[in-house]
Amino acid sequence: QKRRQLETDTAVMMSQLQPHFLFNALMAIQDLCHGRAPEAEAAVVEFAEFLRGNLDSLRHREPIPFERELQHTKNYLALENRRFSGRIRVEYELGPTGFLLPPLTLQPIVENAVRYGVTQRETGGVIRIATADLGEVCALIVRDDGVGFDPAAPKHDGRAHVGLSAVRARVAEQCGGTLAVESAPGAGTTVTITIPKRSEAL
Repeated sequence: QKRRQLETDTAVMMSQLQPHFLFNALMAIQDLCHGRAPEAEAAVVEFAEFLRGNLDSLRHREPIPFERELQHTKNYLALENRRFSGRIRVEYELGPTGFLLPPLTLQPIVENAVRYGVTQRETGGVIRIATADLGEVCALIVRDDGVGFDPAAPKHDGRAHVGLSAVRARVAEQCGGTLAVESAPGAGTTVTITIPKRSEAL
């Protein structure tokens, strides 16, 4: 029992130290870049913000404001756009934003659009992030013009289907919402999440 308690205490201590160390290291790298490599400095700041957003999401068990999740997604997209040299183009069509959704809902969907959609095309493509008022629900729609896929095909192609399933389960459990996927080879992919308005932020 003492050994298990020691292991638990050590794990808690490491969970506190590691983020602290990582952020300190990133800030040290930022200082090294300052005035010498402005793009590298900006990338370090973006990565630090993305990492902070991920850690904050892990601490939250309840739905969070959409705008917080959107900012986390923008940090992710900024990093990926540097990596893919501007091949990812993002458009926003934001209607209602005052609703709640589970942490890490939008970002994994956008990551799928990047990894399995637009970056599979040599010229890249467009990801559109939109929200809409559909009466009793708010809709969050992520549409890309990437390579698409067959939703009815066997799920052994390496795609992040498990990630979408996890998002769908969290949206249903925490908000009473739904997640639907529409796609076809060569026709891009659309993911639509609906959130009942009783889950809107006050």
